[in-house]
Amino acid sequence: MADYNQPKLLYCSNGGQFLRILPDGKVDGTRDRNDNHIQLLLSTEYFGAVYIKGIGSGLYLAMDVNGRLHGSQLPTAECVFLEKLEENNYNTYKSKMHADKNWYVALKKNGNSKLGPKTTYGQNAILFLPLPVSPD
Repeated sequence: MADYNQPKLLYCSNGGQFLRILPDGKVDGTRDRNDNHIQLLLSTEYFGAVYIKGIGSGLYLAMDVNGRLHGSQLPTAECVFLEKLEENNYNTYKSKMHADKNWYVALKKNGNSKLGPKTTYGQNAILFLPLPVSPD
């Protein structure tokens, strides 16, 4: 797996939240840029397909069979996301396992993760801007 080298923050335009993977496996969003669980490492499985790992939690972002986002200890098939740069310079992350259903990583305005079946292309909830982690 090639590595993107530098930790990133994934900023969701819907509600101004940073994607967060907590040690208990919960995935949500927070506006706190200093939260230890928003720093993420993205690595490629192959061109256009990525794993997203929380540095603080050590867990991989995953989407289960019901479209629920959670943290996984191992990089399984549930953890592969198709990364696409959109025309507005935001990225979308579609579950490879559920690509035929068009289920995306998404955050609601209140910071809760959105179920895959509730996501559709064009929603602000699926748009993420990868940002560098600022030095303290």
